[in-house]
Amino acid sequence: MDEKTPNVTTEIKKPSKLKTWVIIPMSFVLVAVVGATAGIILKRQFGQEVIDYSGFDPENYRMDAKALLKEYQKNPKKNFTEAELINIGLEKYRECENCYSIGIGMASTIVNQTIRNAQIKVGNHYFEESISYSKMVAVANRVDQVGEDNDISLNKGKATGSEEVTYSKDVTTYKADDYKKTWGKTLDEMFIYLISNETILKEGSKITKDDEHIKVTVNLDPDISTYYYKCQMKEISDLDRLPGFEYLTHTYIFAKDMTLLYCKVDEKYQASMGVTATIHNTIDYYYHANESIDIPSENETIDYSIEGENHYE
Repeated sequence: MDEKTPNVTTEIKKPSKLKTWVIIPMSFVLVAVVGATAGIILKRQFGQEVIDYSGFDPENYRMDAKALLKEYQKNPKKNFTEAELINIGLEKYRECENCYSIGIGMASTIVNQTIRNAQIKVGNHYFEESISYSKMVAVANRVDQVGEDNDISLNKGKATGSEEVTYSKDVTTYKADDYKKTWGKTLDEMFIYLISNETILKEGSKITKDDEHIKVTVNLDPDISTYYYKCQMKEISDLDRLPGFEYLTHTYIFAKDMTLLYCKVDEKYQASMGVTATIHNTIDYYYHANESIDIPSENETIDYSIEGENHYE
């Protein structure tokens, strides 16, 4: 087995009592298959997969997005792969002086959980809010970073509705490296998934174009592309271990000049807090490149209205 590839085993844990939760973002079968992307041997039976990432370097699966963007700017008519187009569009968005995105979603398991996410960049000031809410579970965080590689401030709030949160003055400050180890990414990185030619599954992935848009649909490798995302999920929801993904499908829509407009995330995974549950997330992200909104003050609310948005799906 490739030393860079995570090893997958299965752990079975008998639940002592039922707990209910949802993450901001098996049948009794024993199967062994070889992952088409990375040669991972998967073993599934009743219970959740436990993946051993020791010796695994996720950065080996990251593309040089800056170099790809420069290549695209020199030769926009070149036939780029799905992964290359996505990285070009995401890097172009990252390099905007000002930009923001709004995410609206739902997580489905025992209860339906609303999901809200906002990312704002104003110059070198980065901000993100994440809210996941139902009457049973409520999680809210605001994170702030000024300048790349600088300290990151985290403020955990009390959510009383899908968009109603009260934040305290109790802020936790992290060094950038420590924050990334715990939460999966710093704010200036903006995107958490590992998307490359090695992490995209060929089946179901495609590029379609019309007079105005470029649409890229990809099915991602559920073990490798999610490495940093899993770290974030475990921290947000206080899971027993990293979640295990069944599938992830992303649909990106870019303008003809590769300006990022929209992304739909559709994912299904198992997560454990004493018992294992299956969660299905769908989130629509709307991106506004070269547009600006103010970073909110402590208890100033964000407008998550998507009236007037172009609904691409």
